[in-house]
Amino acid sequence: MSPASENLRWSEFDRWTRRRRRSDDVPGLSVGLFRRGRRPITRGYGWRDRARRLPASPQTVFGTGSVTKSFTALAVLRLQELGALRVRDPVVRYLPEFRTPDPRRTARISLHHLLTHTSGLPPLPSLFYMWARSEARAPTYESRAAQRLGIDPTHPPIDRYEDLIEFLGSARYRLVGAPEQYFSYSNEGYSLLGAVIERASGRTFEGWLDDAILRPAGLRSATFDPGVLVRSDEVTTLYSANWHRGGAPLLASQEWTVEGCSRPAGGLTINVEDLLRFVELVVRGGRVGGRRILSTTSVTEMIRPHAELFPGLYYGYGALVRRDERGRVLAFHGGARPGVSAVWAAAPSAGVGGAVLANRIEAPTEAIVAAAINPMLGRARDVPLVGLPEPGVVPPSLDEYGGWYGSGELSWYEIRARRRHLRVDDRGLPPRFSDLRLRPIGGDDFAAGTGAAATWVRFLRDRQGRVIAMNRRLRFVRKRDPRDRAAARRGRIVW
Repeated sequence: MSPASENLRWSEFDRWTRRRRRSDDVPGLSVGLFRRGRRPITRGYGWRDRARRLPASPQTVFGTGSVTKSFTALAVLRLQELGALRVRDPVVRYLPEFRTPDPRRTARISLHHLLTHTSGLPPLPSLFYMWARSEARAPTYESRAAQRLGIDPTHPPIDRYEDLIEFLGSARYRLVGAPEQYFSYSNEGYSLLGAVIERASGRTFEGWLDDAILRPAGLRSATFDPGVLVRSDEVTTLYSANWHRGGAPLLASQEWTVEGCSRPAGGLTINVEDLLRFVELVVRGGRVGGRRILSTTSVTEMIRPHAELFPGLYYGYGALVRRDERGRVLAFHGGARPGVSAVWAAAPSAGVGGAVLANRIEAPTEAIVAAAINPMLGRARDVPLVGLPEPGVVPPSLDEYGGWYGSGELSWYEIRARRRHLRVDDRGLPPRFSDLRLRPIGGDDFAAGTGAAATWVRFLRDRQGRVIAMNRRLRFVRKRDPRDRAAARRGRIVW
């Protein structure tokens, strides 16, 4: 491609991104594009601090949320390369004190199951207890509203891995099934991997990741230390929607949620230049610049489709994986927390990848990274990372899907059957929508919306064929008796 045509393409992308940032009310973001054999391209848009009119740049440090899981997975795979562990080993080999309410199934849970979110752990309120100290200081926190949905505001913070293991051994919950029976995204599972890394390496999780991945790859801005963020000039302010007032105005905060044992699941902060070096590592099979950081085998295992989420969409190790219309593997992972939206994406066979970091939750990062890399893949700019199939045949009755669904991560949904669709109302915290219309797309799969804003829901059945849960936002959300909401308020629910 000639320099003139490349400049034209990026001028169009710049205009498209500026419009999208304004229309979605994103204060600031940074974008990067990696192309094998070419110089990386990075851009900043908007403001890292809107009140002080400080611009976002490629050097601005943002949170990554669950993008951290990609780094944690590579840290585990590096230990496997060194012979310190095997991903098929049971978790209890490294954490003999690990317990769940089902001892027989606990013994079968392996590191592979934690890496692929197929351990059987359900969404639990422990996530909020791991965030407790900073959550209580966040401008959008409302303890009474959280308590109504099952969060105990008096619960002591879960700071250490030992605290998390004790919680998982004593809390009131049921596993969603046997290992590998169901997929359910688990922050607790990746936090346990941090504990495994410490036992297998003899180092702290942060120290091992720094020595094994971050420093060798030259990711100098990457850190888990909030003290470093406070001292740095080039760090974003965090913006959260004010759900008390319908989402507006955005509330600014400097409260970074990077605490204790939750760090392996979502605590990394980084700038887009360094996140793009991570993308290069994935695209080039373990190499960054002239240096090999991991074996090609490890990177291949990371982006292998281990667990199916929906038809054509899989989870690897810290990466979502699908094939595009030309059969090329596309790997990616997003992350979100208050004040944080992030995503990386890589098409290794095409030698292309991208990254986006933004300073508010629910920013359109996946749409932006797709718009950046799609022209390199011969695709239209607005083609989403994950497409949805066309609507399917409507079953004679949708009644069996109706009812209440809830989980320990403040997710509660009321579903009512209509003649040709399901109406879903979000009763969780914060409530994100009402009258979401799920249309059948085949089997027990339903979808709403289009493009990057589309929602895909799969209903799950037990061995008797009864609908027992739905997979929404990658979580196993159990079908509930309506009385369970009252039990949650009293702290007596079994998750």
